[in-house]
Amino acid sequence: MTNLLNAFPLASFIVGPEGYVVGANEQALVLFGRDIIGRTSVEVVRNPNVHDAIEHALAQKTRKQCDWNTTQATTDLVYHITASWIEAEDILVTFRDVTDIEQSLRARREFVTNVSHELKTPLTAMLGVLETLQLMGSSEPEAQQSFIGMMQQETQRMNRLVSDLLSLSSVQANERIRPSTPVDLCALLEETITSLQGLTLQSHSQLLFTPPKTASIILGDGDQLRQVAINLIENAIKYAGSGNILIGLSSMAYQPLLRCKGVKITVEDHGPGIAAIHIPRLTERFYRVDGHRSRNLGGTGLGLSIVKHIVSRHRGRMRIKSTLGCGSQFAIYLPAN
Repeated sequence: MTNLLNAFPLASFIVGPEGYVVGANEQALVLFGRDIIGRTSVEVVRNPNVHDAIEHALAQKTRKQCDWNTTQATTDLVYHITASWIEAEDILVTFRDVTDIEQSLRARREFVTNVSHELKTPLTAMLGVLETLQLMGSSEPEAQQSFIGMMQQETQRMNRLVSDLLSLSSVQANERIRPSTPVDLCALLEETITSLQGLTLQSHSQLLFTPPKTASIILGDGDQLRQVAINLIENAIKYAGSGNILIGLSSMAYQPLLRCKGVKITVEDHGPGIAAIHIPRLTERFYRVDGHRSRNLGGTGLGLSIVKHIVSRHRGRMRIKSTLGCGSQFAIYLPAN
């Protein structure tokens, strides 16, 4: 019996007609402990749904399925249980780990909910403005222009959101395809900084770039790496306030974090900083430290998520350091090839 059970790819044990476990494979012993033989199924799996499935399969001589939610070492797990009647009045119970599937479905549901919420807010505002304009007539041209400006602002907000969603989808679709085009990071950063100088006028900040002494050329996707630089520098300009924003690029050297030769790109500001509790979640889709302020500044909550996936495609790493009142540093480590 044991040899047969060990051939099963899933954790499995057999429950006899008296309710005692009479056989188990290695996966089941690892999952429940090596002393389960001779114990009742109720003792082994303390879950009423699993016990009911076993009782039903035994009474009806059939198959019964259910789900079992449990926690191991602070990790939530979900198992799909199948209790099947077999010969000699025994019940074969198998446990299939579907945690990854459940997490994927949950993430998809949360994503749809977040997108719906992000789109509903500007749409509601636009509908309110349209109703107001219809009631006003043409007797108040100045007020009309003000409301039209509000509509334009909300439309631009939806356009940014859709653009970021398309960018995120494109990055995720190609995440497993490693780019192979030589990219001069020094020239790329200089071009990006030049294009963003106009944004610094409103925030009274200044972009200071320290180029490396030698060329930093890696294999990558130039457009995506430019997007990484734009997102990080724009965030610093928007949220750090006035002051210098330091952009650094190291020379090609061994990077312990990557365990190979590579470069390090840093974007550092001296703004209000980010509380430590927020840092692990900054790259989550639609996560914002200050949602109201982020929306007012044109943020979609997707910028750092896009950065994370682009860096992942390049087999790189991202590290975030921040201290409240002292500023933040975003570091990107990219391998040479």
